[in-house]
Amino acid sequence: MIGKKKALILFLVFDILAVLVFWMGYNEINKVVDGIANSADTVEFNHRVGFFFIGVLVPMIHLLGICEYFWPKVIQRRTALFSWSALILLIVLFAGGFYISARVRTYVERAGYLHCSRADSSMTFSVYLVYTKDDTICSQIIEEKRKPRSY
Repeated sequence: MIGKKKALILFLVFDILAVLVFWMGYNEINKVVDGIANSADTVEFNHRVGFFFIGVLVPMIHLLGICEYFWPKVIQRRTALFSWSALILLIVLFAGGFYISARVRTYVERAGYLHCSRADSSMTFSVYLVYTKDDTICSQIIEEKRKPRSY
């Protein structure tokens, strides 16, 4: 069992990581919006960009732990309420992840960009979708990816 001080430090580290992941999601969406506003030739984003915001759950759990430390009787009396609230919040965050990802994709497509599926880059847990203004730009990007890189 870890002590309270170590647990608090661990929670603070997770809070900082959650804020960084949240910032990454915000930055990804902001990059897409800026690209479309500036009429960029290509727009690239993570296909599950909405799931970056699930990290909000970590600081909420930490806040609940702090509340339980200072007001244990209130938390014990309301355990069922907190359990149901946490379950509903988790469902909303997952549904929100799918919704935000779909909205970003729809926003890009409504702006007139075409999905260049052969230029998508695949990583371990995610796929970066590439959207272009027209097919010639898509062909250029595919040709660039085919060329061997010299490091």
